[in-house]
Amino acid sequence: MKQGYPIIYMDESGFEAETIRPYGYTPIGKPCIDRYNWQAKKRTNVIGALYEKMLFALDYFDKNINGDI
Repeated sequence: MKQGYPIIYMDESGFEAETIRPYGYTPIGKPCIDRYNWQAKKRTNVIGALYEKMLFALDYFDKNINGDI
């Protein structure tokens, strides 16, 4: 901060409403079959910032973060 400008660190993080399980358990000899709708993305994204030792959230979104946001 030699020139008088504060440094603020920002980042985005996302949280899934459902956890995808890549494996499952079933009795020996039975197939492990389940369904998952890959199109139904229930994700919340948060943009946060850190200034000195203060952490705060700028906003949260129920959609993907892109350049417009």
